[in-house]
Amino acid sequence: MSGKKQSLTFCAAAIALLAMIPAACKPPAREPSPPAIEFLTDTFDPDDIPVPDEQVDEDGVDLRVSGLCAIDKNLAYLFGGVGVAAGTLRSFMLQTTDGGKSWHEVMPPVLGSEVTNVAFSDHQHGWALVMWTVEGPGAIVLFGSTDGGKTWRQLTVIGRSPVHAVPDGTPLSMTFKSARNGEIELEYYSGSSTIDDTREEIETLASDDGGTTWSMVRRESREQPPMDGPAAHNDRCIDSANWELITPAVGESIITVRRFDREQKRWSDITLPTHFKYERGARRIVTLD
Repeated sequence: MSGKKQSLTFCAAAIALLAMIPAACKPPAREPSPPAIEFLTDTFDPDDIPVPDEQVDEDGVDLRVSGLCAIDKNLAYLFGGVGVAAGTLRSFMLQTTDGGKSWHEVMPPVLGSEVTNVAFSDHQHGWALVMWTVEGPGAIVLFGSTDGGKTWRQLTVIGRSPVHAVPDGTPLSMTFKSARNGEIELEYYSGSSTIDDTREEIETLASDDGGTTWSMVRRESREQPPMDGPAAHNDRCIDSANWELITPAVGESIITVRRFDREQKRWSDITLPTHFKYERGARRIVTLD
């Protein structure tokens, strides 16, 4: 009887050992590969803007994200400017068509400028505001696309109101309800020297011809947002509820884009680097190793 018990005990131990072998031999889970990012070659001379060459060549350049515009579960745009501490080098607009696995630049970069706002009324019609940001806000140019963001063309220059003490209005938001009807909010600071004055003037411009012409439709005063608020904003895009942008905190070198997976019913994080190398001779941006 004792021999039978020993035999059963041995069999149980052998079965347990065999069950452990696959787990022990199973290779460790692989870390997900970082998304591939492809930038267009610059067609301008970077020496045309007052940015020190040594900062660009030695320190590299950083992505300064202005916002995220999502169209559907796979298609989204990340936009802003590329620059160094001394100023902005050029604008960028990255598009993903595979849910964030890869990103490629679709709008030719504009020298010394940033893409501040992007809006789509449907899958085909899109608009982008590009503002000169070297040594203060400059011209605001509106670009448009009618082929789903594949190509972009300049539509007009957005004029600022001359009635403000400091005529340096910057884009706050842009929305298009249809291919013809859109609104742009420009933000003006009061220019007051008192620390308690926390209000700002907002002027709303409207267009009914697809962004070719604009007129001011209202002016209002609002409380300024807190200084510790988010640095980037998301315009109201088609699928804005299922994508999120988390801007990097001070000292961090990654951008996090969150996307809701409807099939698995959970959020997934996509991390993108913010620091790159600029090859001046080739005039292109490459990822640092």
